[in-house]
Amino acid sequence: MTLRRFQLLICALLAASFAAGCGVPAAQGPADSYGLDFSLPPQVRQEARGVILFFVDGLNAEIFSEMLDNGELPAIKKYFVDRGAFAPRATASLPSSTLANQTSVVTGLMPARHDIIGTEWFDRDSLVFRNYNSIAQKNTVDGDHNSPTIYEQLDGKTTWALFFQSHRGASEFVENRMSGGVSYFFGWYEFVDRITLYRLKMAAHVARLRNEWPAFISIYMLGPDFRAYTKGIDHPLYREAIRHSDYQIGRVLGDMERAGLLDQLHIVLLSDHGMHRAPHHFMVEDYLEKGLGIGLARKKLWETTSFVKRAEYYQKFNAAVMVCGDGFASIYLRRPVRRNGIAVGFENWLSHSTIEDMQNYPAGEHLERTVDLPTQLLGHPAVDSLAYRCEDGAVRVRRCDGEAEFKVHEGGLISYRLVSGDDPFGWNGHVPAEALLGQPMSGRQWLAATSETEYPDLPQQITTLFESHRLGDLVLFAADGYDFRDNNVAAHGGPRAVDMQVPFIIAGPGVPRGRMSNVRSVDLTPTLLQLLGEPVPPDLDGQPIDFTKVRPQ
Repeated sequence: MTLRRFQLLICALLAASFAAGCGVPAAQGPADSYGLDFSLPPQVRQEARGVILFFVDGLNAEIFSEMLDNGELPAIKKYFVDRGAFAPRATASLPSSTLANQTSVVTGLMPARHDIIGTEWFDRDSLVFRNYNSIAQKNTVDGDHNSPTIYEQLDGKTTWALFFQSHRGASEFVENRMSGGVSYFFGWYEFVDRITLYRLKMAAHVARLRNEWPAFISIYMLGPDFRAYTKGIDHPLYREAIRHSDYQIGRVLGDMERAGLLDQLHIVLLSDHGMHRAPHHFMVEDYLEKGLGIGLARKKLWETTSFVKRAEYYQKFNAAVMVCGDGFASIYLRRPVRRNGIAVGFENWLSHSTIEDMQNYPAGEHLERTVDLPTQLLGHPAVDSLAYRCEDGAVRVRRCDGEAEFKVHEGGLISYRLVSGDDPFGWNGHVPAEALLGQPMSGRQWLAATSETEYPDLPQQITTLFESHRLGDLVLFAADGYDFRDNNVAAHGGPRAVDMQVPFIIAGPGVPRGRMSNVRSVDLTPTLLQLLGEPVPPDLDGQPIDFTKVRPQ
């Protein structure tokens, strides 16, 4: 393409972007109005019931609370905190990445249960690699799982998903493909969010036509997450992106309040994951392939390549790596075949490697040597911890200062066993002594006991994660200050509090004002179904929030 044609293309894209976003309010404007018409016929307004979920990507819980306490988020304080129940540090799902948690929030299930275990994954059964970050595959998420969503459970009622990728069953899905896509390409993340909020105009218009307010509206806002990626969570632009989210949400809710709707609806503010600092980078793929001599498959093939060709390609290699959130890496390893103790090849991809295999994994062009993968990887400062499945189904998590085993027993109780070290997760003084000595507890008991520690809710999160057939044999989590890619300066995906804990606020009829604790983001769907008078499926990981336990502020 010539320079002139490229310039014309850019101009056309810019024109299309602004045309598609025509009428979108500027960043600054009336603090109490976004210019949206939420008026409804009197009878429709009086009978309006529903939920609006503001799903703001990448909110570091500590920074969010600090800004809230400093008066930097006045709209969130006015419309959410002062009117509803606030969990400053709710627990997200592991891996703490966007689409895993988007899907968890709308299904009430942890990632392994709905099987969207990250923005990327490799299915060793079908030899399909998925990357939802790519344009070609980003909308395949709804076809990659079979778990009922809240949209589907509200079947027969109007539901909207505004830029919310996990949306199967929604009556209307608005992607902002032209306006949002072009704006995103140029890094105008806050403008993308304003376009998304402006699409509420469409929802209100349809409500007037149908004489029915939507039962559920999910709104995805990406500004803080992408400012953190490009600038870091310590940069002023990250905080400015959070302030921008607060300001624009406040303008929308101001319009809604004047229309007499606000006190009749439930509004929710929730994030998908926290963020940690990552100025340093550790390329796991390069280290395995070039540093250790592991035969790594680099191509990310999917259904557009025939299964025969996928099989031919992956048969040449014995390892694959998936990275999501930049702080979570899943390593898939074919099991070695040994004769007289010497590696002579590998079994097919259906065979998983055991910890004994990984501790003596064949490397080099002719498999002439072995490497201790867990020890080698954990020896790098970029790796905070690693996890793997034992043959008896237990899951072990290893850090430099110790290793522990978690095992699920009958009734879902989980036990802890210290394998080495003293207190690798800093749980002494938080977790009951009898539990640290092996007495099983329920997942919710573990959540309550560990919520104030560096590794909140780890027992149930990690054992559930390893139920997924899409997970690798060895999982790595990035240390503070590091990630597993080289193009961002903030990351997430791991089990530490900085990644796993998120703000969660719900306000509306029947919700008391106060503070919540020991809440998971996966509790949202069962809570909303109960508030809306709908049946709550019995097999969810989430559970309706008990508002009688909300502590008055």
